[in-house]
Amino acid sequence: HANLTQNDVQRRNRIIQLLSDWGLITIMNEGKITDIAPLNQIKVLAYKEKHEWILETKYNIGKKKKTEE
Repeated sequence: HANLTQNDVQRRNRIIQLLSDWGLITIMNEGKITDIAPLNQIKVLAYKEKHEWILETKYNIGKKKKTEE
C-alpha cells in the first residue's frame, strides 16, 4: 500500500492548478480542487536544468507488483 499523505494530496492539487493556469489541462470540476499546498512546496524545473537534479518518484501509478511463482 502506498503511504499517501495529506501533504501529497495538497501538492498534487497545486500541480493540477499550475497545469490549468498554464493552459495545459482543463479542470472539469474546480470545486474539488480546494486543499492546495503553498507554491513554495513545489519546485518547477526547466527541462535544461533536469540533469542538475536527482528526480525520485514516490509512487508508481499503474505498475503491478510482480508475483513470484
